[in-house]
Amino acid sequence: MKNILNEILLSDKPSERIYKLIETGEISDIIPELTALKGFDQQTPYHNKDVLDHTMAVVDAIEPRLNLRMAALLHDIGKPECFTVDEKGIGHFYGHHIKSAQQAEEILRRLGYDEDFIAEVTILIRYHYMKEVASSIKEKGIKKFVDSVGEERLNDMFELMRADIMGKKNQDTESVKKLRSLCNEYLHK
Repeated sequence: MKNILNEILLSDKPSERIYKLIETGEISDIIPELTALKGFDQQTPYHNKDVLDHTMAVVDAIEPRLNLRMAALLHDIGKPECFTVDEKGIGHFYGHHIKSAQQAEEILRRLGYDEDFIAEVTILIRYHYMKEVASSIKEKGIKKFVDSVGEERLNDMFELMRADIMGKKNQDTESVKKLRSLCNEYLHK
């Protein structure tokens, strides 16, 4: 199953084959957790797609490297379990980045990926939310972010963040550019 998934993720438009696997039910043999994303209304003004359609847009928008495509595929896998609605009827997914990283680790282990690959993907998923705080983050937060992600993974992290935004209603990537700039300033002091 792992080889089939790798082939799909590295294809020109992975979403087409993933949608087909979901439609036929074959996804249950690979990543059954993806079926919970189909039709899951996010109830938020930031998204105009259900969680599955958003995920597929991110997978198609990211560079065709296995670690990035896998992180894109699993970056919101924990959203259904973290979903809450506030008094205004707006959906929230508090902690979904942590839950998604945990679920991704379980999925990747089950599929037989090696520990280095699992660590790479789960770190990207765990910290992909940081673009949301780019406008208010302080130097101490930047240091913690860089230390947690690892300098060697920063470009991949920014690519995941960019692709994540491309799957949303508002495709303004300024927050990613700002976070990249803050990290570069910190690293080149």
